[in-house]
Amino acid sequence: MKFLVGISRVFVGVLFIISGFIKLNDPLGFSYKLAEYFGQDVLNLPFLEPYSLMISVLVVVFEVVLGVFLLIGYKPKFTVWSLLLMIVFFTFLTFYSAYFDKVKDCGCFGDALKLTPWKALQKMLCYCFLFSFYLRE
Repeated sequence: MKFLVGISRVFVGVLFIISGFIKLNDPLGFSYKLAEYFGQDVLNLPFLEPYSLMISVLVVVFEVVLGVFLLIGYKPKFTVWSLLLMIVFFTFLTFYSAYFDKVKDCGCFGDALKLTPWKALQKMLCYCFLFSFYLRE
């Protein structure tokens, strides 16, 4: 079991770091995607649209930092629970987007890898599966 935990820790940590660095390369593009999610068609939170750039930078930096924390084993409880909250929130958002066909590209990996909401949902469910090993330990 420790082997699976180690492999999944490295895999999830590297995925979060890569995903974060890709979005960090173009925070404005990610802010447009967030603004799309905040729009009236999706979450109906238009008051957050002016803050989408600031939120995108914070989310991306948090994503990279948590990925690094996961790899080095720093503050494991904080890291695991923070990542779990992010995964649950974005899984819900991705499912909502896919089910209601609101957003055509999830923006998970910026422009480097275009994923449909259904493909992104599969990725998020894989994260949840891999993450379940941490919660058992």
